[in-house]
Amino acid sequence: MCMSDEENAALVLKTGVEQVFAPLHRLLDQLLGPAATEGLSLGDSVKLWRLKRQTRLLQEVKRIVEECDGEIKTVATRLFFPILDNASIEDDDEMQTRWAALLANEALNSGSVHPSFIEILKQMSPADATMLDRLFDFCEIHGNPIQWWSFGPVYDDEGEKEAVGNLVRLGLIELDYDLEKGHTSLKLFGPNAQLLSEPTLREKNRLSDVAVRFVKACRAPRVESKASE
Repeated sequence: MCMSDEENAALVLKTGVEQVFAPLHRLLDQLLGPAATEGLSLGDSVKLWRLKRQTRLLQEVKRIVEECDGEIKTVATRLFFPILDNASIEDDDEMQTRWAALLANEALNSGSVHPSFIEILKQMSPADATMLDRLFDFCEIHGNPIQWWSFGPVYDDEGEKEAVGNLVRLGLIELDYDLEKGHTSLKLFGPNAQLLSEPTLREKNRLSDVAVRFVKACRAPRVESKASE
């Protein structure tokens, strides 16, 4: 069977592309790790990877909504597709579960997920998200109102400090300062003595209102225990 000129050209092009990428297959395998599927092209590997991650996402959403036993509502496409798209390239399971919670919360309570939450989660590393959860839990247990804490018990190393810095950049942590009366000291000026009070600047920090809403939206809704009959 004779091939048309167009078919011959397509075959030549396909063969040429494969030859170009052949020396790079090992590099792609190293760069993509589990996302690279042996025997498939780069495009097919990515599609298969994303399909697997999308499947996991929807399974998580299904689990969350079933545990809540709530009525599922239609999610606006401007939220649904960006969440699905971003979750499909997330390789950290805990981070992807946060994407699933966003989708599940919006499906159960329309309007609970602000579109900005998508951009915020996109710009967070797993370490950032873990730190935010830690701060939220700390404030909820110790704070009144729950958003406040002091930096003392927050972080112990440079990695945690970097995470806090990114949360500040994202507007999830707001810095606050109090000017407080300092310790009274006695200073001598020649034969004279003078009592001085030197004020000190105390740094406090608070989770922004957006941060509180964001954390709740990235967690599965709390299931209220049913009263015993």
